[in-house]
Amino acid sequence: MSGFGSAALGHVCLLNLQNQTYPGTLGTTTGWPSWTVPVLRWCKEQGGVTGYPHSALRVNPPQAAQRMLRSLDQDQSQTLNSNEAAQGLLAKPFQQTDEDGNGELSVQELTHALEQAADELPNLAVPEMNGGGAMEICVSTAEGVCDFVSAMDTERIPEWNTWYHILNCGFPLKVSGETDFPCMSSRRVGQGRVYVQLGDVEELDFSQWCDGIRRGRSYVSDGFAHALKFQVNGASPGFEDVSLDQAGTVEIKAAVCFATETPKAVAYGLLDAPEGRRAQGDTRILHAPRNSEFVTGGQRLIEIVKNGQVVAKQTVPADGKIHQLRFNVPVEYSSWIAVRQFPQLHTNPVNVIVNQKPIRASRESALWCAETIKLLWKNRNKIIAAKERPEAEQSYQRAIRTYLQRAEEAVRPN
Repeated sequence: MSGFGSAALGHVCLLNLQNQTYPGTLGTTTGWPSWTVPVLRWCKEQGGVTGYPHSALRVNPPQAAQRMLRSLDQDQSQTLNSNEAAQGLLAKPFQQTDEDGNGELSVQELTHALEQAADELPNLAVPEMNGGGAMEICVSTAEGVCDFVSAMDTERIPEWNTWYHILNCGFPLKVSGETDFPCMSSRRVGQGRVYVQLGDVEELDFSQWCDGIRRGRSYVSDGFAHALKFQVNGASPGFEDVSLDQAGTVEIKAAVCFATETPKAVAYGLLDAPEGRRAQGDTRILHAPRNSEFVTGGQRLIEIVKNGQVVAKQTVPADGKIHQLRFNVPVEYSSWIAVRQFPQLHTNPVNVIVNQKPIRASRESALWCAETIKLLWKNRNKIIAAKERPEAEQSYQRAIRTYLQRAEEAVRPN
């Protein structure tokens, strides 16, 4: 939904609504909240399923570098020393960012580190939080009212990066597919897709399908890539967690299939974008002249992702055949595991719970989430209606405290 006040802080997906008229709006676009959390909560209260569309939170390296300098440069030296930099969140470690080794970070060095990070998945580059994307997702997820983040429409790295960081904090956020047609993806409906495992059913039931989205019994793809099976110790995404009494090794089984012919385009990862890897998968911008070419065959790299990091991989041909894969992956502490092929395919995760401990996979992921909320409030709080602002600020601050607490609980420093 976009024709209401919450458009100012991100469009939302509201599935399986029983009542489409927000209280007090009389069925019009007037009277809706000016931030998304109340809208998502209203949907959840009537048994609906909630998320955000076209979710990429994009990084602008030159602007981000200037912003960091303004907020952290306490001695006004136009550089950051190690103590000043420690008050923020660097895209790269201080030593790596300090290219000339002088113990100070210049705006050029900060920009270069952010440029590098923007092409990596995951990354710690903080987006500007003043434009499009799922801007309030870290707030609404912490408040327990967001079920999924959409993918497969905007750029893949900033879509999946946000999702990874939230998963690393132990929140059960799922991924779903989308096509914002014809507003952004103008080529066809179904550019980005979600495939839900419903089991043996005689008739498709929309409510059950929505519940499958909520539980994450699904994978997303561009329609030319498929994960027909994914199991960790026999458990499939959205059905059950895997429990280990202590650190150990899990067995991963997957069945994948890729079309023999795939469109030659940035959206499918088969054409390089001038903007670099950070733009791969994007369907909203014409990164190259339109063409109707297809790429026949080729190889696809299947990656096993644990807490956002690739821990195993295998190449399969794009030949229209089902390929059975098997991996053994060590799990030292509670983690999430998924299968992906960048940028065409991603499964929802299976959680592996070790010694009954919650997932707290990354301190820096939690700090990244907190930083996005702080910046969003600074940039956009005045867009929220004055009468709603106190409640919104309470939610924002509560979410920040939640992420900072989970940062303290994290099992490793990064």
